[in-house]
Amino acid sequence: MVRTAIFSGSSYRLCKRYVAEKVACAINKNSADVINDFIANLKIGKGNSMNDIGFHMPLNIIQKHFGADSLKDFKIPSHEITTSKLNPQHVIIHLNKYDFINDILKNNIDLTRQQCMQNSKPVIIDFSSPNIAKPFHVGHLRSTIIGNFISNLTNFINGRVVRINYLGDWGPQFGYTLLGLEQMKPDMSNNNMTIESLHNAYILANQMATEDSSIHIKAKSIFKDLECGNSTSDINNLWNKFRSITINELEIIYKRLGIVFDEYDWESKYSKEKIQDVLEQLNKTGLLKLKEDGSTVVLSNNQEITILKNDNSTLYLTRDIAAALRRHKYYGSEDLFYVVDNTQSKHFYLLKSIIAQINSNINVHHIPFGRIHGMSSRKGQGILLDQLLNQAKSTMNLKRKYSETTKISSTDDNEVADILGVSAIIVNDLKQKRKKDYNFSWESALQVNGDTGIKLQYTHCRLISLEEVNCNITLPNKVIAECFTETVALDLILEICRFEDILTETNQELEACILVNYLFRLSNCINKALKVLNVKNSSSTIAQQRILLFCRARETLSAGMKILGLVPLKSM
Repeated sequence: MVRTAIFSGSSYRLCKRYVAEKVACAINKNSADVINDFIANLKIGKGNSMNDIGFHMPLNIIQKHFGADSLKDFKIPSHEITTSKLNPQHVIIHLNKYDFINDILKNNIDLTRQQCMQNSKPVIIDFSSPNIAKPFHVGHLRSTIIGNFISNLTNFINGRVVRINYLGDWGPQFGYTLLGLEQMKPDMSNNNMTIESLHNAYILANQMATEDSSIHIKAKSIFKDLECGNSTSDINNLWNKFRSITINELEIIYKRLGIVFDEYDWESKYSKEKIQDVLEQLNKTGLLKLKEDGSTVVLSNNQEITILKNDNSTLYLTRDIAAALRRHKYYGSEDLFYVVDNTQSKHFYLLKSIIAQINSNINVHHIPFGRIHGMSSRKGQGILLDQLLNQAKSTMNLKRKYSETTKISSTDDNEVADILGVSAIIVNDLKQKRKKDYNFSWESALQVNGDTGIKLQYTHCRLISLEEVNCNITLPNKVIAECFTETVALDLILEICRFEDILTETNQELEACILVNYLFRLSNCINKALKVLNVKNSSSTIAQQRILLFCRARETLSAGMKILGLVPLKSM
């Protein structure tokens, strides 16, 4: 799957367009398609000297449009840009360094969306999706973090995104939880019911079922009555209470992670009685078939896929089909993304194939990810997400207490420690390859030194501090490119420019580690530049230009951190 990123207003993109148009003109093929192909393949690099900037163009891209036999005659008719000698893989196109710096620094990294994207159809991103009456387990951590990152990235680049949390509130587990609660005999009329007690009730009922098979039958019967609308008002009220308790608990976790959903969707919205229109639609397409055992199947890719059991209850796949069709109809969305682990690949293959037969305008995209191994507490037991976040917060508080660079800020201390802990956990996950399983390590997740979320926060805080200490220095209205003679300055400017290319690559692959590794490199460039490009003891002109450069670096770093799901701190 290749997704196209659209950046319409950045200075860097304008530079790329300028170069692309010159190359297209040189081969007498200056159509929009050729120019856009060149823009997509131009990458910023270094020139052959400190006097110019080099854009690298893959040789095969020029050959595709110009012809392999005529490359020896390839020249750009311009006094402003030149090409270097062809190497086996690339043509290097040189721009004057000072003109380039002026173009880049005079404006913010203004990655604006094309106007047409503002009115485009929204992208649906379904992620997190825990079950009701169960604490938020770390098993949902990756879906939550990766889904939020993809939502932020898509929103930043392409515009409208609808974030949906599809909660599992449908199935026999409700019956098990209810039977467990009856055995525990809590006072259901008051507010002492918590998500932990509901989970304990579910575990108890399953333990009871191992000794008494009738428990299974009772749990399924309770759910069947609920699905068919035959439940008592007391049962319905309890089911709604379970949902309310779950949402309240989840909101606390999501708030700490900085995640806000546009919609909470429920499996229960797609019971058989509520999706009659979908079943009729399937029947009209000739996809439905009634089996002798009373079950109903869909014919897809020469196989029969059950969507209604012989007791007429729905399956997970049935409800996903109905949910996809509703989202398309309600939001007008054509692209539906599901951030779910690798083990569900077959399920989404079936969903995609069935939906394609119903409506070819709907595109189902499964974004798979690997599982985390070794997620256990110090006692070796499985841990809950709030326990992980609390451990991270506690660790950060302790490390800040004994750090010489920490700026203690009284009442904000706990909040800062929590943000640092969350940053460490998020970056530790997103720097992994998405599709691969990985082993969790408390030490690596919560370490302060090295390539971590703490490093990104520390670098951002250093830049904020630099601006605050030099608050009497205003940003200049004019860029004086000749002020940037140091290698570290040019390296930092080039790294800032690469942000757009990195976002394009990240968007195409939906791999957060591409952006994470870029932000680490950017942080390294910033910290090197901070050591060399002194502001305090420089002339007014030099100081202004350097503050401008560091301001642009901070804006880029901050934008990247927010896409990952981090809250950039001002001090730590």
